[in-house]
Amino acid sequence: MNYQELWQQAEEKKAIEDVTPQWVPWEAEGQFIIGRFRGSSEVTSSLGEGTYLQYLFDTDDGLVKFSLGRATDNELKTVMVVGHVFQISYLGQDKIKGGRHVNKFKVQTLSASFDAGQSPPESAF
Repeated sequence: MNYQELWQQAEEKKAIEDVTPQWVPWEAEGQFIIGRFRGSSEVTSSLGEGTYLQYLFDTDDGLVKFSLGRATDNELKTVMVVGHVFQISYLGQDKIKGGRHVNKFKVQTLSASFDAGQSPPESAF
């Protein structure tokens, strides 16, 4: 069987999963995401302000990607563990020097003892 035949069989059995992540902008205070952290990748700012991380999460609505900003990246780099379930809530913006703004977030995770055996099964991706 070649790949095209394999794909056609999978389509007939509805066995194809969309793994294209949807971009999530942080727009409204109180907005949140709950899901399993899949990983992050470094992105270069188009504004020439260095690099920041883009996060990938598996949620009830499928794969999503978003950024939190360099300040939050630095705060979270030691606690964001791939495979753990997190809730990330947007708290709005704070003004910082130079008239700039920084996004504020509340980040929570399930305790390891609760997550074991309680969370939905992991996606193959």
